[in-house]
Amino acid sequence: MINRRQFIKYAALGYGSLLVMPGCVRGTLKGPYRVFSAGEADCLSCICEQFIPSDEYAGAKEAGVVNFIDKLLYQRFPELAEPYRKGIRALEGYCEDTYKKGFARLSWEEQQALLVQMEQGGLSGSYWDDIPQKEFFNMALRNTMQGYYGPPRHGGNKEYVSYRMMRLDFPLLIGQNRYGK
Repeated sequence: MINRRQFIKYAALGYGSLLVMPGCVRGTLKGPYRVFSAGEADCLSCICEQFIPSDEYAGAKEAGVVNFIDKLLYQRFPELAEPYRKGIRALEGYCEDTYKKGFARLSWEEQQALLVQMEQGGLSGSYWDDIPQKEFFNMALRNTMQGYYGPPRHGGNKEYVSYRMMRLDFPLLIGQNRYGK
């Protein structure tokens, strides 16, 4: 529960950021993501949630990991956008042909089994001609971990969820953490 003073502060910050935002964006956003379409983001969100599922702490979806990856591809590594698209397209094609539905609509167990096969390079078909499935799996896993455990200022780890889970002080200030007291 936030008090009135905090509410006014957050409302003013939110309104001010809305006024400044158009000048900060390079081009026009077609949704909440800069790189991914809504369908691509849904698929990637389910992949990330398989890597770090929700339990007593928020999982990858709730921690904003897809936002982190989208921001990472847009700002720092635009050359990885196409490999992500190819990997998501390959996975969705495989799922449509095998299960007659997209990855996000598969059951938790089906998604998990599929990712285990992908990690081992065991998914058949020509879907993976553009990007090796192990490469896509490792790229998504690596970026999921970075988004979940990294500083929130980079777009993931929403509300310091991983810091709370690991019982770290936050916000982290170099030289100010207190361990073992």
